[in-house]
Amino acid sequence: MLKRRFPRSLAVASLICLASGYPAHAQVTGAALSTTPLLKQNDCPAVVTFKGTVTSNSAGIVTYIFTRSDGATDTITKKLVFKKPGTLPVSTTWTLGGTTLPFYKGWQAIKILSPNPMTSPQAPFELHCNPPANSAISAHGNTDWHIDTANEFLFGVDMGGSATAPNHAPDGWSKRHMHVGQTNTSKYYYDKGHTPSGEDTNASSGIDQTMLFFYAGHGNPTGWSTLGDSASQGNMTLANVTGGGMLRYYWQCSCEVFAHGPKVCAGASMDYACPQNFSGSTDTDAMRDVFKRWGPVLTPDLRMACGMSTSAYCHEGNVNKVWDNYNNHGLSVADSFINGFGDWGVVPLCITTGGANITATPLYDSAFTNKPNTSGATHYHIRYPSGSASAHKPLEIHMIPKYLPLFKLVAADVSPALRRMSAKPVATLPDFAGGKATVRIEPKSGAVFLKTVQVKLPVRPTLTEQEHLSRAKKLVTDLGWYDSELGEPVVTKLMNASMPINGASGDIKQTQDGVLVTYKRQIEIDGKRIDILGEGGITNIRMANDGGILSASRVWRKIVPNQVILQIKSFEEARNEALAKTGRAEAYKLDQWKFGYKEQSVNGGSDELRPVFQFAFLPVKAADQMNTPPRLVEISAEK
Repeated sequence: MLKRRFPRSLAVASLICLASGYPAHAQVTGAALSTTPLLKQNDCPAVVTFKGTVTSNSAGIVTYIFTRSDGATDTITKKLVFKKPGTLPVSTTWTLGGTTLPFYKGWQAIKILSPNPMTSPQAPFELHCNPPANSAISAHGNTDWHIDTANEFLFGVDMGGSATAPNHAPDGWSKRHMHVGQTNTSKYYYDKGHTPSGEDTNASSGIDQTMLFFYAGHGNPTGWSTLGDSASQGNMTLANVTGGGMLRYYWQCSCEVFAHGPKVCAGASMDYACPQNFSGSTDTDAMRDVFKRWGPVLTPDLRMACGMSTSAYCHEGNVNKVWDNYNNHGLSVADSFINGFGDWGVVPLCITTGGANITATPLYDSAFTNKPNTSGATHYHIRYPSGSASAHKPLEIHMIPKYLPLFKLVAADVSPALRRMSAKPVATLPDFAGGKATVRIEPKSGAVFLKTVQVKLPVRPTLTEQEHLSRAKKLVTDLGWYDSELGEPVVTKLMNASMPINGASGDIKQTQDGVLVTYKRQIEIDGKRIDILGEGGITNIRMANDGGILSASRVWRKIVPNQVILQIKSFEEARNEALAKTGRAEAYKLDQWKFGYKEQSVNGGSDELRPVFQFAFLPVKAADQMNTPPRLVEISAEK
């Protein structure tokens, strides 16, 4: 046996031939050992198998042991009995690796003891461990509402234990909220290869340990808060496996940390809202370059990093929407993040490395994985939304009703045709990419979710926006979802941009990756169309460039009249109440607002439809976002 730091079971050799009655010793003329592949990327602990041969020029007995790079001593002498001159096989295994040893580079060799001493050439190997599957950690950079957001992202509850986000990281995952009670945590974002103080692989507090990391806190293009000090991209290397890093997905909710493109964009109230207008110039305040700031941070093993080009709202509703997209609506990993945070004018952005073919990169991950990015390392690729996603026209202030009824909600009526399709493993739906889809009905709410089973999409011409809208209207009509409560569709284009590493602005290639068409519900009361807010009252259709449907969903509970009449606050009353909740009313200005009834997401607990105001505030001094980040405040509309 090999004995030093590992148990006996970690190094077991195979005895190939045993016999007796032959000459005492043979003459060994050769020994060889190898392992395939030389680089092993694996879930850990991993078993590395070595196979080799020993060659003798005569019959006899050969004794040997295995020796290896960690200095462990093989305490069991093994024998090979040669009946005649020739070659016999040998083998051994070595089990190692894990969260405390994610990277190992070593070797094993055969050491002949008799009849003549000999050592085979070393059989080298390199082990890269994957992070634990379905593992996630979060951290906050500030102890205001962001500490709650970091906890809600994982567990759906704030720091006080109140359930605030029905959708969160899956219950079956291993999850941990870090840095609670700590100060000056920037070192846990930094790689030791950049700075001696870097501890991003610290067992209890480092960010580079699990499959997914999420941060919530204040930020700007070149840094973010870390509980007293601040961190920046320059000292980071994510998924640096040779330094012990294993991260696969880096997600960050902060203002402008992933800023890209010009600072000023037509029609936008937030800076850096048009990544598509990036000119390729040097990263400056006037023109931000996410390739320059974040590209060097990404190792080939990291699957993607996501954050905000614009300012950001980092509240429980945002993280709830991210996980609602992923857990329920069938959106991909990148699209779940982008659509989850992409409201109120916010422009999220995801970046990855890969080869020239962007469709082979993790930006197309349909599900989280702990496996490394193997798509290449010659290009940077980004994805971001573009289009009418932020467009919203609330009621005119003078049209806000003074009284509104309270409504009850019950499960939606689902058509017999959809119920029949849901009973099949796969249903035939010609409008979906590949012509087939899974159909799932959530019984408590009556929500319906459809998703194509086709994984690889053909490359076809991109339809116009109007053609996409026509396809969407046909689908909602065919599924029986077209009714008087269907609001005007909102189209979000998913845009990609690719650039060779060390390339120039002229090398940037922009493409589109389909659209997301969203219909919000509106109900008519006394001749006024009242919006349904929240993650209920939504029909989503994700379409490929050629119009093939990738997923479709509808959360649209049945509304039941109630005899209760509610008195409604005025706009001024609600706005002043919301400003007071910021704690610094003088520091904020109103950017956008919404009024309507709020319907919960598919697994939300409320069975009532109650009116609310929602206010989006930006800092009066835009340059002071690190101290005065944007606020999203919801106020009950009931007096």
